[in-house]
Amino acid sequence: MKVLFIGNSHTFVHYVPLRVTAYFEEQGEPLEAVMLTHPGVGLDWHLEQPQTYFNLMTGGYDAVVLQHNAHPFPGRESLMEAGEKMAALVPAGTQIFLYMTWSERLNPEGQKPMSEAYEALAERIGAVICPVGRIWQAVARAHREEDLYFADGEHSSVLGASLAAAVIGRTLLGLPVRPSVCYADAKRLETMPQDPRMIDLVLKDDGLALEAGEQ
Repeated sequence: MKVLFIGNSHTFVHYVPLRVTAYFEEQGEPLEAVMLTHPGVGLDWHLEQPQTYFNLMTGGYDAVVLQHNAHPFPGRESLMEAGEKMAALVPAGTQIFLYMTWSERLNPEGQKPMSEAYEALAERIGAVICPVGRIWQAVARAHREEDLYFADGEHSSVLGASLAAAVIGRTLLGLPVRPSVCYADAKRLETMPQDPRMIDLVLKDDGLALEAGEQ
């Protein structure tokens, strides 16, 4: 399967697409993952980038995974408008998957409107939901001793990124996405080695930074 991931830091922090690839390898399935991301942007930003058009039109992808702004979530209408425009670019042979993100640590009530917006868009454009946000909340309640969040309370920890990858990987393969099985997958993916040359989110000088070599 060849999959294009389009999103922002919630896709590239701790390299969710690589963790999805690792999950596919566990299942004995090959996956070629391509990633188009930029910090802090939504699908509306990607609609203005030539690489988005080029990849969708010439990449020969089996699937595209779309992820919009999350923190703050700009609302249902923003997601619907950008998602519908993006869907219009996707070739008929490419299945659309929507990467439902999670609300901030201090904003648990924000999950419901975010989840409902993604589900409404999926119905509108005939996409498949990767229900990361809903599974995230269930796992967070069941495993309070473990933190799915990075230090900023918005981005994912390594475990959180691994959980996102497990949910996305299972959805792409048509497998069940119960919280218990996704959590078990995430614990395995959490130990996946990552090339230290890759740019990732780190703590630096009491703040957040994107750097290579400090995993």
